[in-house]
Amino acid sequence: MTIDEGYQYLAQVSTADKETIDRPSGLWRRRGDELEFFSTADLTWHPRGPYVPHPDLFVPISTEQVQILINDRQRFARYWVWHRSPEKGDFEENTLVYRQLISPDGDIEEGFGRNNTWVRTPDISDFEAAGPHDHPDLEPIDRQTAERIIQETRGITGATEL
Repeated sequence: MTIDEGYQYLAQVSTADKETIDRPSGLWRRRGDELEFFSTADLTWHPRGPYVPHPDLFVPISTEQVQILINDRQRFARYWVWHRSPEKGDFEENTLVYRQLISPDGDIEEGFGRNNTWVRTPDISDFEAAGPHDHPDLEPIDRQTAERIIQETRGITGATEL
């Protein structure tokens, strides 16, 4: 994807959520009054919708930084692990890996399922909305840890590739 020099590019960064311009929650561009976001789901630019982040969350970034972000969707991915066990009241012993792909047009939340594929799930949103009392064992991890756990528990390599 080419970068149009006629735009001002902005990373959506919440310091409260420990985001940085290297790992933002959104990528936006502006030309005049026109504001667009980059969808990490379909990898294209879209006109802004009803949701626009507070202006304080926008941080200007270079076209080089935009290209880096667009070329590496992992920078928008977050991973979690949930260790389940009967001792904690779960039905079975299991280790589940989740990922969330952040995008202004809606986050994609998936769990690595029994068929060794990523499947949509509301577990991450449920955890964030209800709090750790519902899923006390859902722990944030990095991509390398997610990859290692999937390799160890499912024998699959490359599952975290986007």
